Amino acid sequence: MTGVDYGVVVVYLVFVASIGFFVRSRIKGLEDYFAAGHRVPWWLAAVSHHISGYSAFAFVGYASVAYTVGFNVWTLFALPCFLAMMLGAFVWAPRWARLKVITPVEYLEKRFNRPVHQLISWSGIAIKFVDEGMKLYSLGIVVAACTQLPLNATIIGCGVVAILYVMIGGLWAEILTDFSQFIVQFVTTVILAVVVLQAVGGWHSMWAQLPAGYGGLFSEQYNAAYILVFLVVITLSYNGGTWGLAQRFYSIGAPRDAKKAALLSGVMYLIYPLIIYIPVWASPLVLGEIAAPEESYALMAKTYFPSLMPGLLGLFVASMFAATMSMVDSDLNALAAVFTKDIYQKTFNPDAPEKTLLKVALLATAIFGTITIISGLMGEMMGGAFNAMMQWYAAILAPVSVPLLFGMLNRRTTWRGALAAWFGGFATFVLLKYGLPAFGVETSWTVFTGGELLVTFGIFYAEGYINKLTPEEKARVDELFDQIAPQE
Repeated sequence: MTGVDYGVVVVYLVFVASIGFFVRSRIKGLEDYFAAGHRVPWWLAAVSHHISGYSAFAFVGYASVAYTVGFNVWTLFALPCFLAMMLGAFVWAPRWARLKVITPVEYLEKRFNRPVHQLISWSGIAIKFVDEGMKLYSLGIVVAACTQLPLNATIIGCGVVAILYVMIGGLWAEILTDFSQFIVQFVTTVILAVVVLQAVGGWHSMWAQLPAGYGGLFSEQYNAAYILVFLVVITLSYNGGTWGLAQRFYSIGAPRDAKKAALLSGVMYLIYPLIIYIPVWASPLVLGEIAAPEESYALMAKTYFPSLMPGLLGLFVASMFAATMSMVDSDLNALAAVFTKDIYQKTFNPDAPEKTLLKVALLATAIFGTITIISGLMGEMMGGAFNAMMQWYAAILAPVSVPLLFGMLNRRTTWRGALAAWFGGFATFVLLKYGLPAFGVETSWTVFTGGELLVTFGIFYAEGYINKLTPEEKARVDELFDQIAPQE
């Protein structure tokens, strides 16, 4: 990168930081800090939800898949996200808005009981650090490839900035930053896609020059069974299993607006990845074989942007930084919310005043951010961004997410079913991923993740037909369902 590029990065980051300081005045309490006062416009929440599902991971983790298997990445990533959000628009998004919560798990105590609430809170925080760390690792890959800065130093620097930013402005700062960085990212990705297509002779010419099968909807590695299981995981994640994405829905005031936000986000997921991965698909034609497929998008940007306009490469790097910072900040904010309201206040200090809770939230953000940085530094050790995300976060999301999301759909299941589903899901994961291979029976991601999903869902729903809610529990659950049920 040139001096102009670095200058653009600095200017952009100063602009992003100014947003955080600007919205600081909006934060009057925990509701503003963690839920933006439930006043976010639906279109802004839609853009924020959409862009929060990308980060640099889409340009590193999924880019490595796009480079390896071609168009199959659209079937693996874009199509499941679209289908998940079409379902979520009618099922979960409006219910999140009706809950009027500050944290995504706080309603679980009313729906089940305090032990379930605490178990989901603690375990949800624990598994999230893999996801967070791989986002920072992905950002480090992009920045290091474009600037030649050391990878680990980049991860640490980006993580520190992300921590400071979310401590300043809360959820409002993240959402407003999402919108600004989406505009910048969209412009840079469209420019690169157009230039690359011109260089390789157009869309049809690009696919004609690539190996046979590179344009197929499925591949040997990511076949229909794999994608079906992944669709279920994505549905859980993007509709609230990833807590930062649930925030985008319950930060909206009206349920009908939450529905519109989910629909718009889903449509963008269907279309935008086609633009993003054009440079990756064309990279073998332009650069030849790339030793590290995770760097394919960054290397294409580095090849074309400098000759197009001074500072354009810097703008791309800045947009990747802002995208990842926003997504990491969103999740850190959600984690801090859960720890502050659902763990600290519920368990350790029920009478804590709001000022004390805000201080706890800031401290929790700093601590969780530090753990995220450590996780990011372990990216290479864990086999790269995509492998780590799939083998760990995606694979163990179900036991935490099923009680959270389906607890607001199924009123039969008791607290026993939620606990049993949690334990059964994790036990199945351990058995299929580690137990059977210890005896020489190898299992694939599809098998151990699909098996865990089946057991978790099966236990959760079956238990409701075995045990019955007590009259007191039934009254409490009925009251909750009256609150979140679709209004005529």
